[in-house]
Amino acid sequence: MKMSFLEYSLKTLAVVCPLCKSTLTIEKATRCGTIIQRAILSCTSCNTLFKVYARIPVLLKPGQYASWNHPFVEAVFGFTLESYEKLLKKYGVEEVRRRTFRVLRGEYSPPKVFFKEPVDRRLLAIGGWRIRKCYVEKHLQRIKEQTKSSVSLKRMVDIVREYSPSKILDMCSGGGFFLTCLIEKYRDFKEFYSFDIDYKCAKRVEGTLTYYKLLDKSLPMVADARAMPFKENYFDVITNNCGFSQILGFAKAVKEAYRVLKPEGKLVVREFYGITTWDSDQTRRELGFTVDELVEFFRYCDIYVDKESFIEIIEKTGFTIELIEDIDERYYLLVCTK
Repeated sequence: MKMSFLEYSLKTLAVVCPLCKSTLTIEKATRCGTIIQRAILSCTSCNTLFKVYARIPVLLKPGQYASWNHPFVEAVFGFTLESYEKLLKKYGVEEVRRRTFRVLRGEYSPPKVFFKEPVDRRLLAIGGWRIRKCYVEKHLQRIKEQTKSSVSLKRMVDIVREYSPSKILDMCSGGGFFLTCLIEKYRDFKEFYSFDIDYKCAKRVEGTLTYYKLLDKSLPMVADARAMPFKENYFDVITNNCGFSQILGFAKAVKEAYRVLKPEGKLVVREFYGITTWDSDQTRRELGFTVDELVEFFRYCDIYVDKESFIEIIEKTGFTIELIEDIDERYYLLVCTK
């Protein structure tokens, strides 16, 4: 029987335990042809167990949940499934402000929540309809409409194509906007990996890769950018489309990108110039933060602040900046070499 791309990735040690970076083996698996539908993955070193849920490997540390929340919310409340809007309504402005400043002064740390399973039936149900052909086509049409006038995304795609990479990692893929733009123009890769911490996003990407018949050489998964499940020095190119600004502790994600990139490999990044519109407008308007207060809090919690601080962390990690392009009034592009 022909092995699945997941089995190939485990056999070549491209995909490893996110905790200790050791080999993962498949203990139990349910298949449909060559596709692994469900499975238990076991680390041969630390014995941690991970699962494949509806074809998506979920490689998070025990207790993590396969869903995303805004880094500001995570910094103040810890991981929660409640949205910023619901939390603000629940606790009120004064309590949210009080917690924020207590975190900033080092007087308070949000509680850590341990989830028995990273994916529950609700997530599986939501993820399921994301791979239906009618939904995928609708999603791809939405991507096409929203990206057709994006000069920065087109430029990012062109830059990646110039390197003709064989092994690509798209980190923090989200809804797969950049990934879709790339595979419409470039499919000469041998291995393509995509991950997001949100299971729903990984299912969206699976739908896209299925639609383009690329699952024989690509693998969508759930993983944490701060603890990537890949071996060192593996990828020719790593791409990140506005993902670093969505991570609490994004400097760790930069270090992980450096670890898994080959020597002379390229990190191609599209990012916002400064803290996002959500932070600078909505948070300040509703909670009354000044710009300086918000920036101070973001720096303290290691949340993305601006272009200059990001470049400083990139260079401190060991990257060499090859290219900086200011594309439009919202985004810039970086190309970094390990």
